[in-house]
Amino acid sequence: MMILEILTVAKEMDTESREHQGRRLTAREMRARQREQRRAENAIMEIAWSRLC
Repeated sequence: MMILEILTVAKEMDTESREHQGRRLTAREMRARQREQRRAENAIMEIAWSRLC
């Protein structure tokens, strides 16, 4: 269940980034998006590793 929620968030972020490609992002917005994406990826990896152990 948790993995599905994280994947949904990741998909939403991907969709958002595609929608905003035509618009120029400020450096702050870009860093915030990268931070969000990194956190989502780290959470997915944490869950994957915890299920292996």
